[in-house]
Amino acid sequence: MMQDPTRELTTRVHSLANRVYVRVENLKYENANNVSLLTRLTAHLGVIALVLIALLLSGIQIQAQQQPRNYDEPAPQENLPDVNLDPTNPENDLRISVIVNTAPAKKERRDVTQYTVKPGDNVSVIAARFGITPDSLIWANGKLEDNPDALSVGQDLLVPPVNGVLHQVAKGETIQTIAARFKADPAAILNDPFNQSIHDFKSSPPVLVENAFIMVPGGSKPIVIRKVQYSATTPQNAIKGTSNFQWPTAACVSQYYWGGHPGIDLANSKGTAVVASDAGYVEFVGWDNSGYGNMILINHGNGAVTRYAHLSAFAVNAGQSVTKGQLIGRIGSTGRSTGPHLHFELIVNGVHRNPVGIVRGNTPGRCR
Repeated sequence: MMQDPTRELTTRVHSLANRVYVRVENLKYENANNVSLLTRLTAHLGVIALVLIALLLSGIQIQAQQQPRNYDEPAPQENLPDVNLDPTNPENDLRISVIVNTAPAKKERRDVTQYTVKPGDNVSVIAARFGITPDSLIWANGKLEDNPDALSVGQDLLVPPVNGVLHQVAKGETIQTIAARFKADPAAILNDPFNQSIHDFKSSPPVLVENAFIMVPGGSKPIVIRKVQYSATTPQNAIKGTSNFQWPTAACVSQYYWGGHPGIDLANSKGTAVVASDAGYVEFVGWDNSGYGNMILINHGNGAVTRYAHLSAFAVNAGQSVTKGQLIGRIGSTGRSTGPHLHFELIVNGVHRNPVGIVRGNTPGRCR
């Protein structure tokens, strides 16, 4: 059975007190017998000091034994910052005395934000800035759904608060029909704060405001890749490609390949050289009205086609054979573009492929 800590402390105190008393009485005796004062003080006070220290440590030990311990708490840490308490101003309590570098808490957006496109923007950059996916951004802006490159400086965009589909309610629509259309969970629509601020979800069934926006968190739309039809006759003795593609220009990546953006954007200054990624013949060279601007298509004769868009100048003609690495044009910002870059696509047997992982050589780094 564990001994009572209080009783143990009392016993120690009495024992140590008796020792102090004995030393004091000895000091009186030695004084009466003319023993040297320095010798007496050194001997007795040293012993008394040790006794008092032992007494103090005994009290601390007993107090620690009495203090309840929570074994779920983490072990004490060293080198923690000092904490200054100000009893005259409680608001200043627990003010850390050292500067701690912490990232500011990200404020959750609960409303649709209007954003004006700036030079150098693209769908991926804008989406990342607001913490949503590129698809969520284009679904909220109809003009971008068919052509994510259809951005222009000064253009106003709607940015949804979360990932999903921002939808405008039509007559007769319900939570269930909207959720089914965009393959979403009806509960997610009902629990969204943006929707609750606009529509009456307390009614049974919920009442939706016609022509108002409703957010469909986690919803999605089919991804439709725009197609541009070209007709060209394969020239005689046309060079065929090697299927070993190279990067067509020296640049950084301003926008990667994703579902609604079937290519990769390579940014550099206007006039930077653009070369053929592989050998083939020029199937098309000229202006494209869908947003590509000045564009070149090279047919590599093996089922592969590469597209070079937003060019500022051409260095080849339609029907001309080109070798791998041959100059074909210059980077520009024509068509729907917010800054100088090359939009590069790789299409194999009619299917868009991500150039990263297929094109040989080191993939260009992300633009900073």
